[in-house]
Amino acid sequence: MWYLTRGTGAVTLVLLTLSVALGIANVRRAHTDNVPRFVFDAVHRNVSLLALAFLAVHIVTSVLDPFAPIRLLDALVPFVSAYRPLWLGLGAVASDVLIAVALTSALRRRLGHRVWRTTHWLAYACWPVALLHGLGTGSDAKTTWMLVLMAGCVLVVLVAVGIRATAGWPDHIGARSSAVATSIAAPVALLIWLPTGPLASTWAQRAGTPSSLLPAASAGSASSSASGSSSGARTVTPTAFTTRLTGTVGHSQLSSGLVQIDLELAPAGHSLNRLSIRIDGRPIAGGGVEMTSSTVTFGTASDPTLYSGRVTGLEGTNIQARVTSTHGSLALLAQLQIDPNAGSVTGTLTARPRARGERAKGGG
Repeated sequence: MWYLTRGTGAVTLVLLTLSVALGIANVRRAHTDNVPRFVFDAVHRNVSLLALAFLAVHIVTSVLDPFAPIRLLDALVPFVSAYRPLWLGLGAVASDVLIAVALTSALRRRLGHRVWRTTHWLAYACWPVALLHGLGTGSDAKTTWMLVLMAGCVLVVLVAVGIRATAGWPDHIGARSSAVATSIAAPVALLIWLPTGPLASTWAQRAGTPSSLLPAASAGSASSSASGSSSGARTVTPTAFTTRLTGTVGHSQLSSGLVQIDLELAPAGHSLNRLSIRIDGRPIAGGGVEMTSSTVTFGTASDPTLYSGRVTGLEGTNIQARVTSTHGSLALLAQLQIDPNAGSVTGTLTARPRARGERAKGGG
């Protein structure tokens, strides 16, 4: 669900950008003698319909994804969500506007041209709202590929504004000059805001992420207490959490004929950000290993072996483990996607405190 939410959100922004750019540039002025106007109209309409389709999948997967507490009501009613209310609310505003534009377009003949055109103009205001939603709520806002994609979307809209503003110059020079000035000032303001906003390390907390999804403070307390109880620090076991994983995988052949698999993983957004898994086993025909032994360490950058333990369950690329320290015991579930050619790993990590005496699922 997390991958679908991210992917459909990015595609929806691209399609909305194309739709808005075609509308701003005015398809009637942009067409050439070789391409009839109805072709541009059809492209504009179909791109808009595709944007709605991807938006629907984006909303559904956001609601079904168990990580963030997002309800269907939150996706449609602005600013009522417990999860990043402002930024998720902007997404709800953009969704509502797109739905309104689609409904009025379907009922255009009954509503009349004036009502349809007034509602249709809201689609232009919808685009910057959707862009801010993606920056404020999106999990990929700090990644290079997403920043490049958003910069490209901004550039496309700026070019469209330029085409529209210069067509017929100097008629209505006041309105045209205002449009050009706004199209320059808005990206500059965005560049000034980004470093202290979505690109800042504290953004998740400031954006309104519920404290239950931010266990870093608890993890930090646990690591600080590792120096000993004489300092007066409390022993705190991290709360249950789910987060994203990235990392690398390597393998080597042992002299005993066994294969050794090493996974070096980095959970995102938490003080417990070092997870190492080593699995020794017999090679299996067709790929994979039959595990004979394992070691798992989980900790912070300063103390990567704060927790240690072993793999308790191995099913394909889903790995269950139990790790312990003086602060308690954690059950881990790493659901991985491994690219053996690139040696890269992505996936999700779920961690939860284990009650004393609780038995692990699966076998080692």
